[in-house]
Parts: sequence; C-alpha cells; structure tokens
Amino acid sequence: MNNKKIIEFPVDRKGYTGIRNKTYRDFELNHGYSRIKFSSKELESDFKESMRLFTEFIENIDDPKYAIYIEDAIALSKYNVDAGVWKIVSKDCTEYEIELALLRLKDEVYTFEEGYVEGKLFPINYLHLIVCHHLAEFYLGNKLYNKVWDAYQPFYMALDMADEVLVPMYHNFIVASLILNDFTMLNHYYKLLSKRGKNNDVILLSKVFYHLMQGEEKEAVAFYNKLIKNNKYISDVLDRIANPKLIEFSTDDDCKYLDALNTVIKFDYFISKEYYFDFLMHVRESEYVIGDELDKYADRKEITVADMKRDRSFMAIRDTELKIMHENFLLTKEDFLKITKSEFLKIKGLGKGTIRNLHLNGVMFADDSEFDI
Repeated sequence: MNNKKIIEFPVDRKGYTGIRNKTYRDFELNHGYSRIKFSSKELESDFKESMRLFTEFIENIDDPKYAIYIEDAIALSKYNVDAGVWKIVSKDCTEYEIELALLRLKDEVYTFEEGYVEGKLFPINYLHLIVCHHLAEFYLGNKLYNKVWDAYQPFYMALDMADEVLVPMYHNFIVASLILNDFTMLNHYYKLLSKRGKNNDVILLSKVFYHLMQGEEKEAVAFYNKLIKNNKYISDVLDRIANPKLIEFSTDDDCKYLDALNTVIKFDYFISKEYYFDFLMHVRESEYVIGDELDKYADRKEITVADMKRDRSFMAIRDTELKIMHENFLLTKEDFLKITKSEFLKIKGLGKGTIRNLHLNGVMFADDSEFDI
C-alpha cells in the first residue's frame, strides 16, 4: 500500500478534535447537558440560546458573517464553556499561552454555582468537568501525554466510580496510558468502565492497539472484529483514511460518521505509525475478520480467572482447573453448552470430578439433559 501515513482527515483536524457538532445540535438530548438543573428559567433559556448560536457558528465556520456568533454566545451565557474553550484554542498564540488560558478557565468554572448534575455520591460540577475534558484533549493533541491526569486534578481523581459523566475522563486516561506504554492502571480503568462501556468504541479500539503492543495479533483482530460489528462507521472512517483524496464520499448518517471519526482521531498517534496503520489496512480486507470464531479471543481477555472464581457456576472448582478452562475458552456457564462431556474429558487436567462439581453448580454440557444435573 502506497499510503503509509495519514496526510489529511475527512474534516478539519483542528476544528473537530474534542468538539462535536452533534453535541451542540442535540445538546438537550445529550446525557450530560440534559441533566443540568439551572436555578432559574432565564439562566436556562440564555444557556440554550447561547448553545444555539454556538451551533450556528460551528456549522458555518467558513462563513465570515457568522464570526460574531461566538462572541454573542459567550456574552449571552458564561455557562457555555464549550464556546469559551473554542475561543481559547482557536487563537493564534503559543501552546503555553493556550494552556494557561484553559487553566484559568478551569479555575473560573470551578467557582460556578450553576451547571451541576447529580452524581452517584454527590453533585458534580458538570461544566467544570467539561473544561477538564477539553484540557485533557489539548494535552493529548499537543503530545503532553504525562499531563492528561493533571487536567482532572485534584477533584475527579478521587471519584473512583463509573459515573456516566466521568467516562470521557477514563477514555483519555486509557489513550495516554497506551501512548506512554504504562499499563499499571489500564486494567483498573477497563474494570471501572466494564459495566457501562464494555463495548464502547473507544474501549474496543484501545484494546486493538493494546494487544498489538503485546504481540497478541489474534486478540487484536478479535477486538477489531467486535469494533466493526459494533459500529460500521469506523470502517467508513478507515476507508477515507486509506483514500484521503476521494472527491466523493457519502455516509447514511453524518453525525454517526463524525462520532466514529472522533473515536479514530483519539488514536492518531498509533494510526500515524506504519506498523499499526498497515495492520488496520490489512485486517479490513482480510477474511480473518469474517464470522465470530475470533470473538473467543476477545472474551478470554475480558473475563479473567479471578472473574470466574466469583461466578457461582464455578464454586468448588480448583484454581488449577479454572486456569485450564480459561485457557480453553470455557469462561461462562453458556460456553459449556458448546462442548460435550467427552470433549471436555480430553482436556488435560480436567476430569469426571470436575464435571460432577460443574453439574452441582447447574452447568450443562452440549450432550446433557435436564436429568443429568
């Protein structure tokens, strides 16, 4: 393949990184903004009108007559922090000056008495959190990877919970951890997100690169397979990256395409490197990805032996037996419905006693009847 590096994305990189059209067009339906409770109808109305103006500005970014809309949006509601961030990052000044301006905005928004949402334990200053997200995106975009955690200091680092509004924070932590080749906390982040975001596009794509870094190609392909089945628009984005000079390109849902683009852009550090780029281009055309056979490699990475020990289906099963079952992709009660008892007994280290204990736990094999347990 001639294209070894990405020359351009289908939309302007600076314009869309970290700021999505969809958020502003449908912000009332957005899981974050819709949860904000303002103390007065006037504040709420001003905020909505400010967001509308900002939407118009974003959607007509190349039209000079809309340039005043950004100033109008900020003047109408100080709570439109996205507009404030945009004004900062779009200035023609040094990286250091932009960072200082974002930090000042972060401190200012922390003092806001409006813009809170209900968290699992206590109210969260959602607008402050949004600025933290933008600051983290700024650090990622400017290769200041070690500073990503600082963007959320000192408040959100203490919130060790998988609250929905904190999910983007953990996404940024995961991306930075991969780039820094620091896996100390990676499994912790995955666990926190496992219930709500197990099949989230960012998580799945991160696991593709993680397993490539570990030299585990089958697992990487398995997670890529899951990613494409979860969101076909990721494949559309990769098609455009592979062919950046396409004049005509269409998709049946521009908003979903833009969301997929933002997911891929998060990992441009990896995609700009020949090894990872070639893998993605090759696997897109490979029969490797057809079917569900490789899903078991992804499942085995997501369900650990420790997870199996907590499963009531495996009570009284020895650790050595659990490890053997894990190695052979027998991870849940449902997996045993795909194997007969005679096939199970062919696995070294497992025996009739194991089958007896599994039966006592209600586990059935493919050749079992209800009278066998």
